[in-house]
Amino acid sequence: MAENIRVGIVGCGMIATKNHLPAFTTVGGFEVTALCDILPERMAERAESFELENATRFTDCNALFASGLVDAVAICTPNDLHCPQTIAACEAGLHVLCEKPMAGSLEESTAMIAAAKAAGVVLQINQSIRYSAPYRSIVDAVESGAIGEVFHARCIRAGAGTPNKGWSPGADWFVQKKHEGGLLVDIGIHMADLLRQIMGDAKTVAGLVDTRLPDIDVPDNINALFRFESGATATLELSWTLPGGAGFLEIYGTEGRIRMGFNGNAVEMVRIAGGKQVASTINPAAHCRSQDSFRDAVLGVGSSLTPGEYGRRALALCLAIEQSSTTGQFVDIAHFEGDNDIC
Repeated sequence: MAENIRVGIVGCGMIATKNHLPAFTTVGGFEVTALCDILPERMAERAESFELENATRFTDCNALFASGLVDAVAICTPNDLHCPQTIAACEAGLHVLCEKPMAGSLEESTAMIAAAKAAGVVLQINQSIRYSAPYRSIVDAVESGAIGEVFHARCIRAGAGTPNKGWSPGADWFVQKKHEGGLLVDIGIHMADLLRQIMGDAKTVAGLVDTRLPDIDVPDNINALFRFESGATATLELSWTLPGGAGFLEIYGTEGRIRMGFNGNAVEMVRIAGGKQVASTINPAAHCRSQDSFRDAVLGVGSSLTPGEYGRRALALCLAIEQSSTTGQFVDIAHFEGDNDIC
């Protein structure tokens, strides 16, 4: 491998522009040597914005994979392309940082993990919440026992519109079933994964999903209830149609609670000491980026914080919510995930 890890960006849309390109061009140890997108003009814009005029441009990802110009790729394409593109990259001997959701089914996720293992390459999923300082500070506080034994969590993430009209105007795949879009795998996969990280492995999940907007064919309102192996519970509310939006995360323990609103990143903690409530603010955790973890895993000097197996488990929670909504029954997570030696 060259002195720097040569990386190619597959898909030059909004997530590449806001996350991957800024990181790969500033995190030490990487060199962006290739761009790939079906729109040449979009590649040209990104090349100019990030001073990547020397990066080779491709409109076919398979040509990029076979070019010999990269050691690793970031898969930043619509959801339905994640599985085939990741497997093709692994088979070409390339390390992969794939956007979430890693796939549309657990079977596809298993195939991706198997492809990476067979090729001996790193497969990391960009479950970016796990790298976010405010969320990491909450996890650290809970793990340190700051609020005792956690027994309940409440989380709501809601906006007044869909991402194809706000976050990434015109990216209609976000709200199309044929491209495996939807609120569950857009925001739900982050928050369900965070709840699992804080509360431990989930035991059972129940969910209700609804589609209120007339011009989309995926759920835009979701309510879920979790029971964890520890006996703890959690509720999760998601919406793309809530006027004015809403958002907070609350974690309750036997010795206090932690709360964070989504308009600001301050993490508040109230502890019970001597029969009195003592309020404080939790200091943010150290800054960390997914790309830092990816680099260390590729170089063999560290482990990925979000390997393919983590991406599969996060996806399983979302698919279980969806199945529960269809059947009207709680879903047993261990049975749903399956006993797969790969995972």
